[in-house]
Amino acid sequence: MYRILLYIISVTVLFLCSCKMQTAETGVEEALSKAGGNRKELFQVIRHYQDSGDSLKLKAALFLIENMADKYYLTGNLINEFYTFIDSVYQIKQPEYDIPAIYDAFGNKAIYRDEKPQVNWDVQTLSADFLIQNIEEAFAVWGRPWNKHLTFDEFCEWILPYRVATEIPESWRKLYRERFEPLLQSDTIQTAKQACTIINNELIKLPIHIALDAVLPISLRPSTLADIKFGLCGDYAELALYAMRAVGIPVAIESVSHWGRGNGGHVFNVVYDNDGTWHDFSGAEQNPDEHLVRFRHEMPKVYRETFGKQKGSLAMIHGNEDIPSNFRNPYQQDATGEYPFIEAKDVELTLQIPRNKSFAYLCVFNPQGWFPVAWTQVENGHAVFKNMGPNIVYHAAYFDKGKIQPTGHPFLLDTLGCITFLTPQNEKATLTLERKNPKASNLAYLPPLMIGCRFQGADNADFTDAVTFHTITEEPDFKYITVLVTDSRPVKYVRYQSSDQTWGNMSEVEFYAKGSDTPLKGKVIGKYIPSIYYPRNGADNLFDGDPLTFFHSNDSLSWGGLELEQPTVISRIRYIIRNDDNGIRKGHKYELFYMNNGQWTSLGKQIATKDDEAAYNNVPQGALYWLRDYTKGYEERIFEVKNGIVIWH
Repeated sequence: MYRILLYIISVTVLFLCSCKMQTAETGVEEALSKAGGNRKELFQVIRHYQDSGDSLKLKAALFLIENMADKYYLTGNLINEFYTFIDSVYQIKQPEYDIPAIYDAFGNKAIYRDEKPQVNWDVQTLSADFLIQNIEEAFAVWGRPWNKHLTFDEFCEWILPYRVATEIPESWRKLYRERFEPLLQSDTIQTAKQACTIINNELIKLPIHIALDAVLPISLRPSTLADIKFGLCGDYAELALYAMRAVGIPVAIESVSHWGRGNGGHVFNVVYDNDGTWHDFSGAEQNPDEHLVRFRHEMPKVYRETFGKQKGSLAMIHGNEDIPSNFRNPYQQDATGEYPFIEAKDVELTLQIPRNKSFAYLCVFNPQGWFPVAWTQVENGHAVFKNMGPNIVYHAAYFDKGKIQPTGHPFLLDTLGCITFLTPQNEKATLTLERKNPKASNLAYLPPLMIGCRFQGADNADFTDAVTFHTITEEPDFKYITVLVTDSRPVKYVRYQSSDQTWGNMSEVEFYAKGSDTPLKGKVIGKYIPSIYYPRNGADNLFDGDPLTFFHSNDSLSWGGLELEQPTVISRIRYIIRNDDNGIRKGHKYELFYMNNGQWTSLGKQIATKDDEAAYNNVPQGALYWLRDYTKGYEERIFEVKNGIVIWH
């Protein structure tokens, strides 16, 4: 029976999809072969549409089945325990959420956190009714003004799929359609971009709190996302996908697998408009064409996620040659060239790679190793990488023995498409560094607000007799600042008080007695309303010796201080405002490297003897550098030096 049905399927595929016959037939065979006891459910879907005589829906069913073989989801006690937890938390409505504390609570109480989840393959578990219902509901919203431009193949990719990623399968279309379809009743809505904006404006009304990480590396199921209160950027992107595909808006998810000028990556949405153009947006946050433009000089590559295998992907053509793990995914296509504001350029290189290697890669820096973001085929040492984001330092490489192997020297690609190799020279010099990472752009707003903040002493705990030791009158930098105190009056109480323009935002304050190099200790005191954003960031953080923690309040003119053991004359004060703690820290162990012919070469290790300063001698000029901190932290970036000035990349 199986062979007869397989023959019928093959003939059907040949008739309906002759231009894609080999791919479809092979994919369907693979799915049926892997389905095991669930094969009858897949056959039932095919027979249902054969019997109905609806050739288009039959083609749609075959498209889903031929791309199902390696799609899966996770279940088990740990997954169930997590959903019980997160669904409960998502029912709580409040202005802000202490996400780290919430995740810690789950981690500390989870009974099954060490239990391995079960992998469930779609072809072995999904029912015919589930797939048929999905197909029928997808076709029911095709033909609307905002998707009438879609070809059948485009419909299959951007409307039809029953899943987004690796979430537990659910019949989600009705849930989301009933919620969002009433918003699209106006006759003035004629394009996908218009419809997308209307739905996203509704999503924007939801709470959006982006977490830095998640408890479990899973895609949330649709019913859970419907009540989202916080999550990863990918969670909000998937939410937008469900909401919009349910009403027939052709949208997709795209990603920057790794930033070109920073660590980490990004996930966001795109909508396919009626004129055949794609427009980026951020689900529940920013509307079409308002999102990616702020990252235009940080994106080496943009990839679009698909449901169907991409025949030209590296995963499909690499043969027996081993390739990096992030290119083993056949469900992605390069979308970089579709964004004019990226000003993408082609890079042509002559490479020295082993003869048995057919593929080369362009990589961006990561402290864990060079990360491949683009690939190309190499012919006689000649390689052309299409559509690379400019203003980024790249390193060419090949893949061997399970690792990226850089070759040659790194180079900077500029906006004109010119490349400048960063090659170490014989000339050497002394290099003094203040940081291991560029200043945090998300804190750039802060220094102007710190003007007016002050440091005081008093004999009374309420500071009614306060004497002001120092007032910040200029924008402070993100490093330790020492000020001398001229007032010789002994005080029992000392404090830092924020200005009327800011809410704490001070990391460390050290008061010193005359003739002492040890910060004064005492009982922590203060007057402030705890921050709704950082509820655990009280006055204790001012004196904990950690420049990464900071005092934050929900009111201005807030203060935190110390009750000293006895009245003391204050001779100096050292402080550092809220910062990313990427400055040089006294006592930390550092090592400076420069890139030389594909290898990081050490210029020596040292223990920093002071804050915000580390000096290295005999540093080759013209190279690409990397300063490692072995003591604490993971945020580190590469840099070059021109005329004594550090230029971060």
